[in-house]
Amino acid sequence: MNHPYAALHTLHLVVRFKSLKRTAEYLHLTESAVSHQIKRLEAQLGYTLFYKQGRQLKVTPEGKKLADELAAPFDHINQVLAEPTHRPNNTITIYCLPSLIEPWLLPRLLAFKESFPQYKLIINYHSSAPDYLDENSLLIGSYDKESNHGQLQSKILSGETLPVCSPIYFERLKQPVSNEDLLSADLLHDHSITGWQNWFSDRGLSLVQPSQIIYEDFHLLKMATLAAQGIALCPFALIEEDLNNGQLVALSEHKGNIGRYYAIERNKFSHTKIATLIENLVEKKPPNLATRRSLLSS
Repeated sequence: MNHPYAALHTLHLVVRFKSLKRTAEYLHLTESAVSHQIKRLEAQLGYTLFYKQGRQLKVTPEGKKLADELAAPFDHINQVLAEPTHRPNNTITIYCLPSLIEPWLLPRLLAFKESFPQYKLIINYHSSAPDYLDENSLLIGSYDKESNHGQLQSKILSGETLPVCSPIYFERLKQPVSNEDLLSADLLHDHSITGWQNWFSDRGLSLVQPSQIIYEDFHLLKMATLAAQGIALCPFALIEEDLNNGQLVALSEHKGNIGRYYAIERNKFSHTKIATLIENLVEKKPPNLATRRSLLSS
């Protein structure tokens, strides 16, 4: 079979831009020419790639699956052509959730930098990550069990949560605290109220009160919880130390956000230095406090 690479590239762009017009402008073609490429590709493949819903162009499940497989190779080609090839790139860019930078990432990077001083590390917030991760970058984020991603992943922590509050807020609650009592408490949310709604639903209860304050990420949510602003569903893996030292109190043993996890994502074509860094982050234990001080002072 003679593979229609130009048409496959066009498919990749139409799915990304969600528009024939934008794709045509990007390729310096007419919209009609783009449409004809897609129709010829559909005829060659034997199945439909797009359909119209009102004025909107929608991709079929088969078209989406094919486009997802094509995205990384075409993006990689663009990246290779855009970068000079005559000089080595010793930079590694890390995009990480704020909540994981201090307790998880930084302690592990100390030993890595000691072993591999030739690499320059750039650490950015997760929110600034580009749509395409190049071969010199990695992304550390949270994912639901239903997450559909096109990158390679290495799981690092469970993201399942427990309802917790500060000792000060705990003293305000009626004792003993029941699941029903939590319905009328100050509930704190990250992203949306879905986490709490699902938690109560799993207990046979319904959360009907409107959301009060929604925080952008867990880092802000934890700060608000420690400041006695209310009760939050927090990932156990990130608050275990706070529970042990009494800074937070668990109000139930029932977990929420079942199936959520934290993972490192990388490009399928990532440089070997990325694999080396991930191996050090995932498989090697972070240095203890005494070792960290020694590394910092050296």
